[in-house]
Amino acid sequence: MAAGSGRYRDTMRHRDFRLLITAFLIDQVGSWASNVVLIVWVFGRTHSPTWIALTTAAGWAPRLVFSVYAGVLADRHERTKVMLSSAMLSFVAMAGLALVVASDGPVVLALVLAAVAATFASGYRPAAGAVIPEVVGEGDLVPANAIFGALESLVVVLGPGIGGLLLVAGSPATGITLNALSFLAAALIVVRLKVRSRGNAGAAGESVLAQLGAGFGALRRERVALVLVIFCCLDSMVYAASTVIYVPLSERLGTGPEGYSYLIAGASFGGVLAAGLANRFSAARRLAPVILAGMFMLALPFAVTAAVHAPVLAFLLQTVAGAGMIIVDVLAVTALQRDLPREVLSRVFGIFESAVPGALLVASFITAVILRHVGLTKTLLAVGFGFSAAAVLGIWPILRADRNSLALVRALEPRVALLQSLDLFSGASRSALERLARSAAELTMPAGTVVVREGDDADALWVLVAGEVAVSARGEAAHARRLRTMAAPSYFGEIGLLRGLPRTATVRAVDDCKLLRIEADDFFAALQGAAVSSSLLAQSAARLARSHPRLSSTTPVVVPQPEG
Repeated sequence: MAAGSGRYRDTMRHRDFRLLITAFLIDQVGSWASNVVLIVWVFGRTHSPTWIALTTAAGWAPRLVFSVYAGVLADRHERTKVMLSSAMLSFVAMAGLALVVASDGPVVLALVLAAVAATFASGYRPAAGAVIPEVVGEGDLVPANAIFGALESLVVVLGPGIGGLLLVAGSPATGITLNALSFLAAALIVVRLKVRSRGNAGAAGESVLAQLGAGFGALRRERVALVLVIFCCLDSMVYAASTVIYVPLSERLGTGPEGYSYLIAGASFGGVLAAGLANRFSAARRLAPVILAGMFMLALPFAVTAAVHAPVLAFLLQTVAGAGMIIVDVLAVTALQRDLPREVLSRVFGIFESAVPGALLVASFITAVILRHVGLTKTLLAVGFGFSAAAVLGIWPILRADRNSLALVRALEPRVALLQSLDLFSGASRSALERLARSAAELTMPAGTVVVREGDDADALWVLVAGEVAVSARGEAAHARRLRTMAAPSYFGEIGLLRGLPRTATVRAVDDCKLLRIEADDFFAALQGAAVSSSLLAQSAARLARSHPRLSSTTPVVVPQPEG
């Protein structure tokens, strides 16, 4: 557990990540509390379950309809500005809703304003989902998403509870006003973000339809990511089914309709527990067994509950179910952030944010129909065994990907071992080294070939796998001079990358050499989130001092570092 705890501490070191989770927590608590308050206010005015359903739809339907286009906007503009605009516009719409509620205005107008606020809010998550990898780096994605998952589970319990307290302590308008202020607070936090991130939607003047198609195309090409999105829709459907089942289940257990809350609390508690273990699950070499286990943990407790009559056992089973849901969600979201191009990531998250509420609405309707026709026990069995069977049928693409991935890892093992032996990557994670080995281009240079030339742009790192190279430089002297000969395994080209300089030396193959070329972006991605070793800095400074003494003391290292 210590290793996992260390990863979470490392993730929390990122200043912008701390700001993101603070904004998320404030916004989500306010939204959940406001939902409870608005439903109670609408029911008090109409005394109609139909109006309650319309109130719920006013919150979910805009996310279903507009999230895909919101993802396009988040890829077309600077993403933190999209988040800021989303929060501020939501604040304005929610402030208007608070005025309607305070004045006992028309219910229809209140629901229209609630839908407008939800429409504006739909832009926030696609932008934030694409910003997180820029903030924490690939190595910390799993713990980052696990922290968000744990907070979301907590909010499911805290938000409605706070909404209930607000109804007891004040008027419904107070709860709506606090939600409006939560959007304003989130906006003030987003303003402080240092990260800047944007996609490429519309960069070539393509139509909006083409921009949308680019997101769907990227998801279709990454079959594993697509299947994981489908699994997220499946686990959302189980959640939707549970919201229909919990009230009659609680009544059967003898705890009345009020027992709904302890069943939700059990699922949320399980989500918090699983979030603490998500980093360990992500380290598994094979993704399919973990995803399948998560789906079984989520669905099968409902089938077991069909034979349960003790509230405590039902609570514990929902704890297991909540844990399973977080496992699937965290690994799926992380896969999207890791595997898909950053330029289209907001569009993919827009698709994701639209698919999930669609799955929720479909599942809640179907579950209600099944419950009405066959009763609670058979509905529990249908949910437990039906979704488990769907998971088994859908896991085959991930099984194939696991086999291909394991074969690739075995083939890349010599490269990984080579990179691991270099002090340059002493702080990089195993997964980062594997991605680096996969992206590196292997080249053979005949004797006498100039690999890099002094004065050229520094665009890549070179790793010498076999052979020898001669290093020479003019530097600050009148004529070029030979500095040293390097034998494999070694590396060169890091000075220009680390210090943002043109090439400071010419490197020529002495004999036939085998080399790995690592692009600058891949190099920095591997180092991001890992402290650059003191030995690397010392060696880099020593090399630079031999050719450019004055630059060695005045040019700082520019590699991204963990934020304090």
